Amino acid sequence: MIDVYFIDVNVPRQVVDALSELLADGERERAGRYRFDDDRRRSIVARAATRRLLGRYLGADPRGLTIVEGEHGKPALASREIEFNASHSGDLVALAFASMTPVGIDIERQRTLRNPLALARRFFSADELTFLTASADINEAFFTVWTAKEAIVKANGRGIAASDLRAFTVPFGASQLRPAVDIWSVATIEPTLNGYHAAIAARTGSEQIAQLAIDASSLA
Repeated sequence: MIDVYFIDVNVPRQVVDALSELLADGERERAGRYRFDDDRRRSIVARAATRRLLGRYLGADPRGLTIVEGEHGKPALASREIEFNASHSGDLVALAFASMTPVGIDIERQRTLRNPLALARRFFSADELTFLTASADINEAFFTVWTAKEAIVKANGRGIAASDLRAFTVPFGASQLRPAVDIWSVATIEPTLNGYHAAIAARTGSEQIAQLAIDASSLA
């Protein structure tokens, strides 16, 4: 089972301050370096929610968990007891947790892109580019493909910079995990707010996906 949580970051300042107490010193310092309050709030909510939920899965103090970064920056528990991944965009944080497979999650707030075809030619396969050009809403199609591709490179831990995104084609809008590249499968998931796109990737296509919206204030 893969558990996916969507969290709205629009919470009072006192909730954000309470959540920041769950963070490690380095995480708190990193959040404090953001210039804009919105970016700082997203960072704190995402990291604190990750720690709180990991603590609930493990029956452990979230403040005492040791989270490390892989070669390309993917966070993981030092013990690897539970795999997890996080993404945030606009007003939403998306978190994924699994016990049997590495996971990657991506969420994007849809916006009007200046030149989505130019971006697609850089990062999409030929089949994905065809899907894009045939779509009635090119921006919506772009984010459907983009979130799926980014979820995969987050799952495998390589990151965008170290991946050839044009070398594989994602299934278009599949609501269940479907094979995409090598050992990785991907599915489109529905965020809890309109105007957002999200996708989840895992090492196996047999995992079920459970989605839940939670209130950030319940995590403080």
